[in-house]
Amino acid sequence: MGDQPLDRFWRKCYAMFRSRRMQHNRHLWPYVSIGRDDQGAINTFSAFGRQVALTPLHQAFRERHDTVHMILSGPSVGEIQYDRLPIQAAMGVNGSISLARQFDIPFKYYCVIDQNFVRGRIDLMRDVVARDLTLFVTPDVLRYMVQGLPPEHYRCRVCVVELVSERAFLPHSRPEELTALAQSNPAMSVFDAQRSLGYSFDLAHGVFDADTVAYAALQILVAGGVDHIYMHGLDLGFSGARRFYNEAQPENSRLVRNFDRLIEPSFSQAAALLKARGVRLFNLSMNSALSDRVIPKIDWRTLVS
Repeated sequence: MGDQPLDRFWRKCYAMFRSRRMQHNRHLWPYVSIGRDDQGAINTFSAFGRQVALTPLHQAFRERHDTVHMILSGPSVGEIQYDRLPIQAAMGVNGSISLARQFDIPFKYYCVIDQNFVRGRIDLMRDVVARDLTLFVTPDVLRYMVQGLPPEHYRCRVCVVELVSERAFLPHSRPEELTALAQSNPAMSVFDAQRSLGYSFDLAHGVFDADTVAYAALQILVAGGVDHIYMHGLDLGFSGARRFYNEAQPENSRLVRNFDRLIEPSFSQAAALLKARGVRLFNLSMNSALSDRVIPKIDWRTLVS
């Protein structure tokens, strides 16, 4: 999906005639149109002539959940016996929806920020949109969802979030612009403007991704008032490891390459921010590349009542 000759033609045209700072929009043009509210959040979205009903970000967390299990895609997820683990509310990402084929997991929230995942696993996205949950997606993810899955079939609620430095149809933020944004917005912290590293408590202005959906999902949950988060499958940095839901394909080696440069510095500084706010994080991946000095590690069996 998205690899038809016309799709490639438009992306090539965009790349040729738009500046480097606009290149992150090449998957949107010319198919997508958006509108924004007074805070700058995307509140209307259409692609290929189809309108998608959006849920405003401030209405995304209709139910109050103090504790949420964030289920990621690391191979250690396959070691957890979900039929024994008491979970009241879960957020899934990418392919973790496949667990629902084996276990009764209460997915209340879902987060996908990688358009390549949607293009490659539209079958799993079909399972996601068929459920009564709140789905957080970036504009380019939603563009490919609409192309592969008609919006009238969505049972989920859809919220659009953006990356702070790559907002739809706006130029990529320069380092000095990120610094100025953080200085003017107390809900935004920039750790390294040159590498676009930071943390956002303000979803209307976007999230930082640190090259992993886990980091974006963390910001979404905390912004929604969740203050107790168990992170499953936060393995990070396993070279050649395999996602639990697709044993035929190795986990993206980009996680390994970017762990020291982007991922670890982001989680390390964010953990200090969250601790100061009373947010408790726990990593259920005992062999995670992320040190337990950043996020404490606990064995999932200790949660079994």
